[in-house]
Amino acid sequence: MATTDDAGAAAAPRRRSRPEFRNGRPTLTRERIARAALEILGEAGPAELTMRAVGARLGVSPRALYNYVADRRDLLKEIVAVCQGDRPRPQLDTAHWQESLRAYCRALRAWYRAHPGMLALARAEDLTPFASTEMSRPDDALVGFFLDLGLSPANAYRAWTITVLQVSGFTEVWDAWHDRPPAGADPAAWTGVPPDPAADAQLPHLRRLAAASAAEPPDELFETVLTMLVAGVEAMM
Repeated sequence: MATTDDAGAAAAPRRRSRPEFRNGRPTLTRERIARAALEILGEAGPAELTMRAVGARLGVSPRALYNYVADRRDLLKEIVAVCQGDRPRPQLDTAHWQESLRAYCRALRAWYRAHPGMLALARAEDLTPFASTEMSRPDDALVGFFLDLGLSPANAYRAWTITVLQVSGFTEVWDAWHDRPPAGADPAAWTGVPPDPAADAQLPHLRRLAAASAAEPPDELFETVLTMLVAGVEAMM
């Protein structure tokens, strides 16, 4: 017998959720396929992103993927959607603008680090057809924040682009080396200062930095980047 609510209408049957695994393999969805592709991107780069590689990552044949994504281009569309869905939404407060800008940049850095390979994919493939109004909302909010601080449209544009460049550039170069170092490399020993003792006499100024650079981990260096970014925005105000 069907149960009813207070209004007397028959209650809708409960929807059964799809199990995450079936026969020891992950149940396929568009999102799960896209996240497997993101793992490949982070480990091997865009050149290795193939339907065969994604199928192997999920333990299925490439043919099984085509029940969910039409082709590689459709896969790229879903990758962009999943990646942008993870992007932090700015929580910016003009009354406490310095700290709220710092907090957003920290969240943005974490997002870039969680999706390694996406910047390389954007350089290798034309992803502009997959852009949407919803995907641009975080950028629109950041630009609005700079405008509300009193920056001119030209300076708001500069502040927005420099913010993105500073954060993405740091994660692409500094964080990438520490998060995914080459085989046999010690990420803690990499500071950007040439380690070759034979070059010391020819690089006297860099030699003076050796001790200081070795003592500063990436998180501390990133905070210095934010200090310089905030100072630059303040100068434009």
